[in-house]
Amino acid sequence: MNRQWQNIQRRIERLTRQLSARLSKPRPESLSRFDEDALTIYCSQTYMNACMTPTYSDIESTQIYSRGKELRNAIYGPIIPAYQSEHLKRYTRASGEFELAICRGPKVGDILRLQHLRRMHSTGIYARLFEKLNAAWQRRLPQLPCPLKFEDGRLFRRLKPNKRGEEPTWEEDVSIDAEVRWLKIPQVYADTNFETMETISGLIFLGVQNGKRRCRAATNEELMRQEIEPPVEDAAFFRYGEQQFFEFMVEVMGV
Repeated sequence: MNRQWQNIQRRIERLTRQLSARLSKPRPESLSRFDEDALTIYCSQTYMNACMTPTYSDIESTQIYSRGKELRNAIYGPIIPAYQSEHLKRYTRASGEFELAICRGPKVGDILRLQHLRRMHSTGIYARLFEKLNAAWQRRLPQLPCPLKFEDGRLFRRLKPNKRGEEPTWEEDVSIDAEVRWLKIPQVYADTNFETMETISGLIFLGVQNGKRRCRAATNEELMRQEIEPPVEDAAFFRYGEQQFFEFMVEVMGV
C-alpha cells in the first residue's frame, strides 16, 4: 500500500509540474504589442523565398525575428526535424487543409469540402493577416521594405531585380487562392474535368494507409449524409505558416 501511495504521489507531482509549465507559457492573446509583432513577423517567413527582397537572411539577424522565434517555440513547441515528425510523415495536402480548417487531424469518415477551403483562404482572412503583418513591419523594421503586400484581394511578393540597377518587381502569388489550393490536392486533380472545369466538392478520409492519411472523392450520398463541420474562426498567422512549411517539406524536399 505504501509503495502504491508513493507511485500516486510521484504521478501527482509530475502532472503538477507539467501543468505549471503549460500555464507559464505565454498565450498569443495576452502578448505585448512588441511580442505580437515579433511573432507575426517570424511566422510570415514561410511566405518568403530566395527570389524575394528583402529575404530571409536580411531578417534572421534582427532582434524582432529572434524574439519571434523564441515566442513561437515557447507557445507551440520547437520545430521537430522532419525525419522525427510522425505528423509530417502522415501529412498530405488534403489532411493539411482539414487540420487548418477544423484544428484537428482527420478521422476515418471525416469529409473535407471545398467550402472549408473557401472559408479558410478567404479574401477577408488574408486581408486581416497581411494588414497585421504590414503594420508590425512598419513599426519594427522600418529600414526594410515589407516584401509581401495584399491588395485588391491578391497577394504580391517583391522580387529581386534580374539586373543590377533595376528596380524590384511585384509578382502575384496565386498559391493562396482557395480554388487553386483545391486543385493542388492530387485526388481532386484526378477527378477534375479540365475541359468543363467541373470538379468534385468533397473528399472523405480513409485513415492512415502505408504511412499517409488517405482519402478519396466523396459520393453524393456521403456528402448529404454528413453535416458540414464548421471551420474554426481562429486565423492565427502561425497556423497558416505551419501549413506552408509542411507543403514545402512534402512537395519540394520529398519527405
